[in-house]
Amino acid sequence: MIHNKLVRDKIPTIIEQSGKIAIHKKLSNAEHMKFAAHKLHEEIKEYEETNIDEESLEELADVLELVYTLGKMHGASFEELNRIREEKREKRGGFEKGIFLEEVLDHE
Repeated sequence: MIHNKLVRDKIPTIIEQSGKIAIHKKLSNAEHMKFAAHKLHEEIKEYEETNIDEESLEELADVLELVYTLGKMHGASFEELNRIREEKREKRGGFEKGIFLEEVLDHE
């Protein structure tokens, strides 16, 4: 079975422990970033397609792992990324209230 996709670091070992052969390679930094971004889109799509809380949480955990990986590739540790998130939340708020902006009008 051909996959041609980014997988979690321990997947080749898990496959080999099941008695199969995992053919894999180490990506260059540019390839890693490209495939991590693609995987992020894939995981978001999987999240959108599930309506079971447990599966939704699994997909969100995958999204979060990819966000941390991509953040690191852009030069930020988990702590730095979280600090940036907290600063934005402080200045602009979060997304918990479900506010949907429909339009902005100029005062006349």
